[in-house]
Order: sequence, then C-alpha cells, then structure tokens
Amino acid sequence: METAPKPGRDDPPKKDKLQTKKKKPRRYWEEETTPTGAAASPGLHRNKKRNRELRPQKPKNTHTPKKSRISKKPQILKKPREQRNPEPQRSLSGAQDPFPGPAPVPVEVAQKFRRIDKSKKLPHSKSKTRSRLEVAEAEEEEISVKAARSELLLAEEPGFLEGEDGEDTAKICQADIVEAVDIASAAKHFDLNLRQFGPYRLNYSQTGRHLAFGGRRGHVAALDWVTKRLTCEINVMEAVRDIRFLHSEALLAVAQNRWLHIYDNQGIELHCIRRCDRITRLEFLPFHFLLATSSETGFLTYLDVSVGKIVVALNARAGRLDVMTQNPYNAVIHLGHSNGTVSLWSPAMKEPLAKILCHRGGVRAVAVDSTGMLMATSGLDHQLKIFDLRGTFQPLSARTLPLGAGHLAFSQRGLLAAGMGAAEPNFDGLESNPYRSRKQRQEWEVKALLEKVPAELICLDPRALAEVDVISLEQEKKERIERLGYDPESKAPFQPKPKQKGRSSTASLVKRKRKVMDEEHRDKVRQSLEQQSQKQAKAAKPVGARPSALDRFVR
Repeated sequence: METAPKPGRDDPPKKDKLQTKKKKPRRYWEEETTPTGAAASPGLHRNKKRNRELRPQKPKNTHTPKKSRISKKPQILKKPREQRNPEPQRSLSGAQDPFPGPAPVPVEVAQKFRRIDKSKKLPHSKSKTRSRLEVAEAEEEEISVKAARSELLLAEEPGFLEGEDGEDTAKICQADIVEAVDIASAAKHFDLNLRQFGPYRLNYSQTGRHLAFGGRRGHVAALDWVTKRLTCEINVMEAVRDIRFLHSEALLAVAQNRWLHIYDNQGIELHCIRRCDRITRLEFLPFHFLLATSSETGFLTYLDVSVGKIVVALNARAGRLDVMTQNPYNAVIHLGHSNGTVSLWSPAMKEPLAKILCHRGGVRAVAVDSTGMLMATSGLDHQLKIFDLRGTFQPLSARTLPLGAGHLAFSQRGLLAAGMGAAEPNFDGLESNPYRSRKQRQEWEVKALLEKVPAELICLDPRALAEVDVISLEQEKKERIERLGYDPESKAPFQPKPKQKGRSSTASLVKRKRKVMDEEHRDKVRQSLEQQSQKQAKAAKPVGARPSALDRFVR
C-alpha cells in the first residue's frame, strides 16, 4: 500500500528570499562593489545577536550627569584645516566641477560691510577680554562675508536725474519724471491739492510708509501713502507750526499755537503739555525717545516720551528759534540763529557744544547728512554752504543762489534734496519695515524701549563712549587712597602656601589671608597717622610767640 509522502522531506528546498530578490541595476556613474564574505555569510545575524549579548549593560538606576552644552569660556571660531590632497568633486555625469567650493568674495565688497578696523592692533589686556575680542572679530568677518554674498539679491538700482547738454534740471516737472520712469515707480506718484488751509508742514514716519501734515490754519491729517488710506483728519481750530511722528505711527506730536499736543492715530487728543508753550519746531530722537522742541522764547526743551517727563530745558540766549534739525549720527541738535551762527546742543551740557559762524545774515535752513560728516546751511545772504563736522567745522564749498533756500534735506544717497527723487531703493527691513503688521510694531516698540539710550550719552563724538575715561579713573583711585589711608593696589595680594595634613582647607586659607590683610592695614594706617601728626606738629606754632630771627634755622 502506497503512502503519500510527507510534506517537507523530499521536496526541493525553497530559495531564500534574499537570493530570489532581483539585483539592483548599477548606474554608469556608480562603482561596482563586490559583496564581502562576512556580508554574504548566513551567520551574520547570529554574530550580531551574540555581540549584543556580550556587551556590558548599564544598570537602569544609575544617573550620569549630562555635560552642559554652553561652555564657560568663549569659543574662538577655528578655521577648517586644509586637506593635503582634496578629491575633486564630481557630478552625476562624472564631469569635474570647474568651480569647486563657495564663490570667492572680493575684499573691497566685504570691506564695505565691515565695522571693525583690523588695521588697529588689539590692546594688551587680560586673556579673557582678549579672547572675547577675537571672537567678536571672527564673527564680524563671517557676517561681512555673508552680507557681501547677499548683496547679489538686491536687484533694485537707484535712479538719477540727468539732463541733456545745457538743460537745467530745476525746470523738469514731476509729471515729466512720471512719464519717463517704469510703471512700478510711476504707481507710487500721488498729488494732494491742499490749497485751503496751507502752508503745510510734512513728516514721514520712521518706516517711511505713513505721512502726516499740518496746515497753518489748523488742518491735521495722517494717511498711508502706499494704499492712499486716510488714517485720521481733524481741525484743531488754531495755527499748527510743526508736526512729528513719535517712535511709531500710532502717536503724533503737534506744535499748536499755544501748547504742545499729543494725538493718536484716530485723531483723539491724549496729552496737552503746557510746559512746552509757543513751540516753533519739533525733532524726535528715536534711539533716546526724546522729543526736542524749540520755542519763541529761545528755550530748547527735551521731553522723554517714554515716561512723560521733561529732561532738561536749555536757554539758547539767541532770541526766537525758527531753524532746528538733528544730526542722525550722534543725536546732537543744530539750531540756526538770526545772527548767522549755528549752535550744537546736547541735553548733558548747559552750554552749546560748538558755535559756527556760517552766514553774514540770518540762517534760513540747516540739514545734516546720515553719516554726520556734512552740514548744509542757507541764509539770507543767498549763500548755500557745506561744512565739515569732523572737528574742523570749516566750509568745504559755497554757492550763490538766486534766492535763499528755505528748506534743505539730504537724501539717503547723499544728495542735497531740491525736488529730486534720490532715496535708497534697497532699504533695511530689520531696521524700519514699512510692511510690518500690528503685532510686529508692538514687538518692535517693546524692544526699542528696552534698548533706549540715556540722554546723558549724547555728545559730538559717540566713539568716545567706547574708550576708557582715564581722568575719572585716576580721580576715583586718588579719592579711594585718601579715604582708606593707603593704596590697596600697590602690592600684590597675599597667597598662602598650601600645607599638608588637612591644614590647607578653604576656611584656614581664608583666615590666613584675612590675618595678613589686617596686619598690613594696621601698619599702613599707623604710618599715615604718624605722618599726619608730624605735619600737624610742624604746622602748629605757639600762641602769642613773636617771630624770631632764629626761626629760619628750625627744621
């Protein structure tokens, strides 16, 4: 009787799934690899399992302290070591890259974004301070290179106005410029016909998106000139002499006929500052949150808008103040006077920092460029002069105009504004973003308040703030020596030698240091008292004693 064969005995063995799997086709750019014996051996998984079992296992309850990721010492950016025989990078097609690595940056382009002068050597200071300076230099080098690389992304180019041979550019109208520029630039042009309540004073916000204007007959309005949306419009029913945005477009300062008023972006009056009366001009210092005002009575007043208090009120002693501007480089206020002089003021000084004789008549307008090096003035003598503010205060050039210019302004590209469009096309969005949202504006306001610069730090040369005041340091050291009776820094501090048998503990070392310091202090005080007593004995004379000829031999 035949029996059915049991399955699994005489059947041919099934092929392994790994062997039956199709081999991956090799590309022409890949190198052919042959499987090693260890990889092809069937006992590979068993060896891995055996190795896992032989590994020593850590106990579960043990706690290993984690190392801190933040190093206490400042880390210096190390340059990568150059490979001796670098392999050329190849693409998928097998061709060699003709330009390996990042593109080189020209030194001239990187120098434009560099703020640290590497020509000056580092001062001889402590190792910790020196390492921090080296880290700052390395970071500055890396940032300047990145900024130079990203300059390629700035596709906008500044425009200019150039006339033909013999053509006067002052006769070119705004309508002619709109017809000549591209569509995107022409769309930004707008015209406001305000003939009823003028003349007007204009002011743009710090981001450059919002425009505020106030008329002599009380008309006050603010709008978003990009979308042409009117933010607010009111009539204060008295003369408006000047208008300024504060740290944001939400607050507006208006110098009315009698007092200074603060409005919000809805036209609601928030404050009326009666201590600032008969204001003629306004200037806002954004990094100090100070509102500078000049008045008919000749006073220059600084108002801190963050706390609502007057910092200082200075008397210029020059009569009515109608001409005022600020230096954006060092926040110094420039005042033009009727006697042809321009005075420079800081809230930390009661007297002007400098006085410059500019014209033979009264000064009509003053403007300072963004670098703080040049100042332009115009006067009743029909002269337009450019002055150097880098310590010499000498005129660089002078021109005679048919009429004295009543308004002067420097553009962001360094041109003296006279009705020409010469702004910066590639603005810094992190510094002043015209497209920021409401939440971004609130966050920027909080950050600006935290980074507020005190008013006492306003000076002609802001670089002096980074230097050490040697005179004050020596004066404080001298006063400390007189107060203590000895110089604590004249001798190196005592360092006790370590002892054995447990006698060099922290407590014993502190006691030995204190004992030696007390002894030195007593000796120095004793010496100073003896010197003072000797001086007093020499200076003392008997009461009622007549001077004698033998007193000259007494020492």
